[in-house]
Amino acid sequence: MKTLFHIAAAAAGILFACALTENTLILNVRRYKTGFSGMPRTVLLSDLHKRRFGEDQRRLLRNVAKLKPEYIMIAGDLVSRTETDFTAAGMLLRKLCAIAPVIISEGNHEVDLPPSLYREFRQTVAESGALYLHNSYARLGGINVAGLALPASYYRGGKPFGFSGKDVCTAETMQKLLGDCPPDTLLLAHNPLFLPAYAGWGARLVLSGHVHGGIVRLPVIGGLLSPERRFFPRYDKGCYQMHGTEMIVSAGLGKLRLFNPPEICLLTAEDAKN
Repeated sequence: MKTLFHIAAAAAGILFACALTENTLILNVRRYKTGFSGMPRTVLLSDLHKRRFGEDQRRLLRNVAKLKPEYIMIAGDLVSRTETDFTAAGMLLRKLCAIAPVIISEGNHEVDLPPSLYREFRQTVAESGALYLHNSYARLGGINVAGLALPASYYRGGKPFGFSGKDVCTAETMQKLLGDCPPDTLLLAHNPLFLPAYAGWGARLVLSGHVHGGIVRLPVIGGLLSPERRFFPRYDKGCYQMHGTEMIVSAGLGKLRLFNPPEICLLTAEDAKN
């Protein structure tokens, strides 16, 4: 009995050490080559929430700067729904804008902010110099960038543990919110679980986050849990293809995680030299 107790205690200690290390020290860079011709050298960030990487986010900023991006894109949840002071978020955005132009779309945590705080957050983004895409477009060289903003009902339903009542995003939803999909469109869409809708709409490349890599990652199986409280989410981290649409999902930066370190994603075109 004592032997089993010692084994269990040792295992718990190892798990705690792993979790402590990756939640305080590790910041990975994951590199993707996309088949999207003309794709600029882009850093993708997502799901920072309340996480801090050193004083004034120095470690995060240093790592982003080293990658020498042409653009920085943020796929939602820069802040958490419980935040009331966006000073730190504004400072981070200003410093990111000093590295490269920043384009940001919103996630479910921004959507969940009370109206007055949501307006304050939008003002903070505007004053930082970053471009906020709310069901709108920007033109970057030869490609279009669209930022999808889904209402809260697309993230949660009426049941505290099932989320079975949430609305489902379809190609028709995309058409209603963004109109026709222009050729060669990069879509910033926080929730990757609606990939069929994005592909049906016609996006060439989708950048997402939201699932936090499945929070806990298991060998072979992958991510364990999605924010919708569903086990083994289909699109949790990595690159996916559907009907000519490519989607890259970041494991994100914030929230507690296990065997799933926070990450910065670097995207380059397949024909890029580096």
